Amino acid sequence: MGQNDVRQSALHFEAVKVSMSQDKNGIILRLNVHPNDCPKELHTDWVGSRYIIAMVKLTDDDKPDVRPEQVMIQKLISSCGLLCRNEEFYEYLCDNYIGEFTTDPDEMERLCVDAVRRYCNIKSRSEFNSDAAARRKFEELRDGFAQWRKMRA
Repeated sequence: MGQNDVRQSALHFEAVKVSMSQDKNGIILRLNVHPNDCPKELHTDWVGSRYIIAMVKLTDDDKPDVRPEQVMIQKLISSCGLLCRNEEFYEYLCDNYIGEFTTDPDEMERLCVDAVRRYCNIKSRSEFNSDAAARRKFEELRDGFAQWRKMRA
């Protein structure tokens, strides 16, 4: 099932978390949905139907409530993308035997990205969202780069 299939099949409604409990099968999440917001399909689907759920917490003014940790992670992801385009960061990686050396400017970014992925043990920067160890590794790399720059200045 593709991402577009999921989006086209999605039911959209607002709900309020009422309670959570646990039984032998897992977590039971109770949501209160206003009758005007409840999609008719939800009424006709069988009990036991399975759903993919995406939830976004809202603020009082109906805007997404972005958690501070998520803001920090997004900044880290952006920082990683910017650094991989920085020739000085590439030089730092090569000087510390983390990156593979080339004189081809078109290859530098790709080799830099590959080196960061190997160092952080990730396949994509999006893994920073769920992998705290990878985030720490990147922060260690970024801090090392900052120190390296100070020593060269």
